[in-house]
Amino acid sequence: YNQLASLYFTSGDTAMRQLYHFRENDGYGLSSFTTGPLILFFIPYFLLASITSGVMAPAGLFVPTFLSGAALGRLIGHWLNTLFPGYVADSGTYALIGAAAILGGVARMTIAGCVIVLEACGNLTYLLPLMLTFAVARYAGNAINEPMYDMQIHLKEMPFLEGSLHSLGLLNYQPISKIMATGVVTLNEIEKVKRVMEVLSTTSHNGFPVVGRDGRLRGLILRKTLCGLLKYKAYSTPISATKNADGGIPLAQAATFFFDTLEKHYPNYPDVRAIKLIDKEMNFWLDMRAHMDPSPPTLNEATSLRRGYNLFRTMGFRHLVVVDGNLFVVGIITRSDMNEHRLEHFWHSEKEQMQKEMTIDTLPTAIAYEVKQNVLPEFRSRRSGSVASNTTADTIETDIDLEILINDLEVSDSPNLKLRKKIAS
Repeated sequence: YNQLASLYFTSGDTAMRQLYHFRENDGYGLSSFTTGPLILFFIPYFLLASITSGVMAPAGLFVPTFLSGAALGRLIGHWLNTLFPGYVADSGTYALIGAAAILGGVARMTIAGCVIVLEACGNLTYLLPLMLTFAVARYAGNAINEPMYDMQIHLKEMPFLEGSLHSLGLLNYQPISKIMATGVVTLNEIEKVKRVMEVLSTTSHNGFPVVGRDGRLRGLILRKTLCGLLKYKAYSTPISATKNADGGIPLAQAATFFFDTLEKHYPNYPDVRAIKLIDKEMNFWLDMRAHMDPSPPTLNEATSLRRGYNLFRTMGFRHLVVVDGNLFVVGIITRSDMNEHRLEHFWHSEKEQMQKEMTIDTLPTAIAYEVKQNVLPEFRSRRSGSVASNTTADTIETDIDLEILINDLEVSDSPNLKLRKKIAS
């Protein structure tokens, strides 16, 4: 038989069985695999596996690393058996250790790799050599470069976040507003179909903050939801041409679509380019209140970058809306913005400027007000019941602002009207 052909022209599992189980000597004084065929197999196979890794093909690195590592280990075992015959283990054992070394160096697996190889060979006597091999391969690889799979994640720009954010100097403690995307495209709770079509056609964003008439955040709606509503024509039409006193247009209730109806197209959601609307439909309205997320995850613009990173990592968010103290949308953060490589690049480019701009803001002078403890709880229990019936105006001290007490009573669920009139007089 031909040694090289028995490795190249067979399946991967058959080639591995030959490298693992064929004895060093074939019983006639000849080696099962000599130096030349093992070198001619290992070098091209390893290089081809390195070149083709990451291509859009249904192939992985697990079997190639095992097979190339077995060839390398078999080569080392053959040399040792040639130099020290009868004093070293069989070449098949070295093939197993070589496969573990290449696997540990490429994938940086330690415990999982050790368990896989140990279960494959079924011999507990190899436990200690395998543990040492995986440990040395892992730490030697970490000293040279990063793992193969991490390289592919970075090259493909996948938004994968590590378990913890490495130290990036002062950037870790900078506010989230330093890296957020500004000029956020927002939608109103009730928006014209024409406006929604324009936003979907001119942007590629996955989510859009929904704001009220006052500009404050009301929710978040996804692109797939908007496309689904447009496809099913969930429009609201005006009831009459007469407007309300405040200029509003009364609209008829639109058809309600449940979550299952909008999600049944997963993963091939409707595309806005495939939605065709007539001019009349462009003037209809789209009510997003029943389909948006009314409590989207938000961050205050003063939140530290490290806390934002931990939220993305632990909660699995795709995007976070950044608001100010009055709930006005000032920016948005996506998972891609929190990528460690992007943060590191931002830190190296803006480090000097951040150090120059770093200042400690002084707070305004603190002002304290004394309030009697026996009166204050009665006027702050807005949801705990009515004010005690025996409360009279004589118990109110003069150092309490009467206007505050009147307002507090007016917003209470069940205010004491008699007491309120007495205080107002």
